[in-house]
Amino acid sequence: MLNAENIIFLSLIIFAASIVRGFTGFGLALVAVPLIQFFMPVSDTAVFIALINAVFSVIYFRRSRELVRGQPLGRMAIWTGIGVAAGTLILKFINPAYIQLVWGLLIILIVFALARGFSFGISSDKSAMTLSGLFGGVLAGATGITGPPVAIILSSMKTPREKFNAVISLFILFAVSYALIFYLVAGLVKTETFLLAMCSVPALIAGLYTGDRLVSRISQLTFSRIIYIVLVIMGLITLYKGAKALMIL
Repeated sequence: MLNAENIIFLSLIIFAASIVRGFTGFGLALVAVPLIQFFMPVSDTAVFIALINAVFSVIYFRRSRELVRGQPLGRMAIWTGIGVAAGTLILKFINPAYIQLVWGLLIILIVFALARGFSFGISSDKSAMTLSGLFGGVLAGATGITGPPVAIILSSMKTPREKFNAVISLFILFAVSYALIFYLVAGLVKTETFLLAMCSVPALIAGLYTGDRLVSRISQLTFSRIIYIVLVIMGLITLYKGAKALMIL
């Protein structure tokens, strides 16, 4: 419902979640979705977060486009679309709980391997953009989770934190743009949800600024360790959701 109380609470949630995303480049939904679902149904929450993520990514791109100039972003956009379509198709034929269990376990195992010095051997930006778009899109389409595959690939390449945040924000923009198209076609985008998202934009900008200020105060090594911690948390939450869904069946 569009009222002052909901606007205030949603703004507080988005402020906190935007700090996390401004700091790490992803994780907004990880923080915000469980709390927003106290106010909104699942479908409206998905639309709300997609709108917020789209606005966030556009703002971030405008501030950091020089960092990704010359990158094969068209390749990432195309492969993200292919990945989202494939993930959506997978979702139709495989129980989402099994997908969450597999992805959650893979995220944790890969992060621990990276922390011990493992490398995927990805050296070119073209390969990184292709794989990030494909695997990130598959996960986004199949589970609604954006970010981890891209974060893992960029981390394995020892990507500087500024470029890391810029690239992952663009991937999220591509992924949520495809999602919003699907939501619009399905008639899920309500005027009230759109207005609530727009009312949360000032809190989003404040969270982005705060996250930027925090990340500028730490070293690249500390940043990488924090990314690993956030990824492990996301993996554990994904495992929990998958296990919980199987127990309900």
